[in-house]
Amino acid sequence: MYSRKIQSPTTKLVVLALVLSLAACSSLPGLNLFGGSGVVNYQEPSWCVPWRLKRVLRRVARKYGNVTVHSTYRTWWHNHKVGGARRSMHRRCKAVDFSVDGDMAAAYRYVSRHPSVGGYKRYKSGHIHIDTGAKRTW
Repeated sequence: MYSRKIQSPTTKLVVLALVLSLAACSSLPGLNLFGGSGVVNYQEPSWCVPWRLKRVLRRVARKYGNVTVHSTYRTWWHNHKVGGARRSMHRRCKAVDFSVDGDMAAAYRYVSRHPSVGGYKRYKSGHIHIDTGAKRTW
């Protein structure tokens, strides 16, 4: 004889919410429960990147190929050294520069239209900049 545990609908919802939140967590490399093969690799600290930009980066990775984040937070000295704008969003942890292993042009079009992205630019080096500021490009 065996016993069967009865789970309430509330318990099932809690478990589902936990699984979904873990799947969306960018701090768990390689955890991708919903298909797609894209991975976001941070070469810079990810601790200060806003969640809305992390979500955009994960979607870009799933759609267009692996993403490599080259720049997140910058100190005032580093920002000055690399020629960043005086009031750069990188100084306030609200910007990311990245590249994509796949179709960079398609990825750029995607982020330029994404509602979570404010500023965006594609540099000659091939990197894409996105931030949480006002909708603009330069």
